[in-house]
Amino acid sequence: MNETRSQPLLDTEFWSVTVLLTVISALLMWGVVIFPIDAWLPEASTVSKDIDFIYRFMAFFSVPILVYVNGYIVYFMWRYHVAKGEDRTATGSDIHDHPGLEAAWTIVPSILMLILGVLSYVVLPKYYLASAASVATIEGIGHTFFFEFRYPGLAQPVDNDLHLPVGKQVTIDLTSSEPDIRNAVIHSFWVPEFRVKQDMIPGMIVPIHITPARIGTFRIICTEFCGVGHSDMVGKVVVESQSDFDNWFKSEQHMQSNGATQAPISIAGGDAAAGGQKFAAKCTTCHGTGAFAERKVGPGLGNLFHDPDHPTLVTGKPANADDVADIIEHGFSGDLGTMPNMQVNQLTPKDVANLVAYLESLHK
Repeated sequence: MNETRSQPLLDTEFWSVTVLLTVISALLMWGVVIFPIDAWLPEASTVSKDIDFIYRFMAFFSVPILVYVNGYIVYFMWRYHVAKGEDRTATGSDIHDHPGLEAAWTIVPSILMLILGVLSYVVLPKYYLASAASVATIEGIGHTFFFEFRYPGLAQPVDNDLHLPVGKQVTIDLTSSEPDIRNAVIHSFWVPEFRVKQDMIPGMIVPIHITPARIGTFRIICTEFCGVGHSDMVGKVVVESQSDFDNWFKSEQHMQSNGATQAPISIAGGDAAAGGQKFAAKCTTCHGTGAFAERKVGPGLGNLFHDPDHPTLVTGKPANADDVADIIEHGFSGDLGTMPNMQVNQLTPKDVANLVAYLESLHK
């Protein structure tokens, strides 16, 4: 092997690069300190600031590690590359062990991880440990592909919309369920503004405790891939004053108590072309236009009204326009899965009429 190339190790060029990397690290670390997280992602729960502090802590100490490691890699690649005419078998600097460096890059990260563990131990139980301060316990259930919330005092669940009073701690029991538990999958409940994300696991109830700190409407997102409709599985949290929450609750009670007496949706005058567009936008995640057996999540609907092998609907009722409209309006849960109602699918009565007209037009 050829002799080591004689190059100075800690010369002026090396220290110049080190100073440059130090300046870059200092600027980025200062940026982490002053970055207005709340302006970009509102801190809408009482624990949001604590969670943001943990992220800021990690980012602050990650910056110099990122800058120095990658900076030196790029610098050494440039400085010690084999130039034209140089011997490719020549070795680099004859450096082996450096106890001081090895101790530093072992002890410093260990201390940082210990501090991070202590911070997490202090903050995260605020979400998960049982607390007698909760004013109510709400059930949050993940289905394919929507969220269902069950409130004490409401006879029927509320789909996708979670209403909470500001400043009051609530407990949400999270799980995932389907009429046939074998079809249940893992979902995930994530409210970015609350800084909370928890998997919804079939057969397991995981309670989380949230105290909303800001009035507003925030997102609920499923962050666990749960099937072909995963990207459409979104909801919202509405945080409002206690009086507004009470008004919403009373309104929901009144609407549910009177729901059975509401007149059925009129399907007269449905537009098949408009229904086809709505079907493509809202229904193709779970249904195709082929035969009944050509399932995605639900059955194929191409011959829904004239299928001799399936003369009745999944509800057991005749395959006529009114009963199809009833399923679209109210949804369905059974062995084939769960179909959300028109509110979850954001459909108007006219949309229902148009969809029925489109499904009738598919028969050939």
